[in-house]
Amino acid sequence: MKSKLLILLFISFTGLIYAQDTIFVKNGQVIPAIIVEKNNTEIKYRKFGPPESAAIYSIFVSDISSIHFSDGIIADYSAAGKAGTENKPSTAFELAGTMRAVKWSFGLNLDYFKRDINDELLIFWQDKLGNPQATIDGNPLSFPIIIKTSFVLGNSGRNWMGDELQIKITPVDAISASNTTGTYEIRLRNFYYNIVLFYGHTLNHKKNLIGIIEPGLDFGFMSGYIKLNNTKYDITGNLGVGFHMALGADWFISKRLTASMRGGYRWMNIDESHKSTTSTTGYSSFYVDPTVSDELLTVSWNGPYASFGLTWSFYTKLKGAQTD
Repeated sequence: MKSKLLILLFISFTGLIYAQDTIFVKNGQVIPAIIVEKNNTEIKYRKFGPPESAAIYSIFVSDISSIHFSDGIIADYSAAGKAGTENKPSTAFELAGTMRAVKWSFGLNLDYFKRDINDELLIFWQDKLGNPQATIDGNPLSFPIIIKTSFVLGNSGRNWMGDELQIKITPVDAISASNTTGTYEIRLRNFYYNIVLFYGHTLNHKKNLIGIIEPGLDFGFMSGYIKLNNTKYDITGNLGVGFHMALGADWFISKRLTASMRGGYRWMNIDESHKSTTSTTGYSSFYVDPTVSDELLTVSWNGPYASFGLTWSFYTKLKGAQTD
């Protein structure tokens, strides 16, 4: 009876051994596994061993050195992604995430900007109202349009670089103030045209979560009006140049869809000028406080911001990236 039990246990143990696949990763890790799905991009598996795991994991083919299957077959993946291997990707979409494809993305962000209100405009406003307690408010939300290109640096697929165009129009009440009767009022907005460079590095083994550092050069065109004692002064196209710095992350939900998050700070000051019928040039500027100095009014667009967005992408091959 004991002999039969030992034989049965031996057969069961032998069956477990032969049911096990082994994944050898390029970083030296060895994963006992049960392969459940494989393709040219990634391998999906369950972890081997008791208790039986229902969780399914995945690993990119480019990260695998070899797989030793339970039936004795050994699959060599050491040359995966290199020129000369079989089953080479032939389309730009298949080349996504490699050095041979450029990613083009279009999307929309939700931007929250908290402008620093302690500027010359506040001093000007308090002086005009004769009230040192007067405040300036504003609408912090806007919806920038995003157009960007990016590409992978290095064969590891872990480093990204790209450039981006941000087109942002703030609401008409981005800067807003009024007295109780409406005879004194400020309504200013800004049109941003931002040119951005960014660098990213993957934060996980699936390479779909990217840490981003993003500096940018910002151009602003301020417009709106300032009303003083029921006289309205129109402001159009006041130009300012500034910059911003941000940190954040991109999450590749798929090859097409990416979610992004940024947090940073913007610096920009714009000299105020308005239309004037009494000026020979047709334009004039306000003094901050003429009783104190002859300093002309400058509006600050400085402050911290946070943005969240989604982009949709397509891919093109880099010149010379032949896969035939």
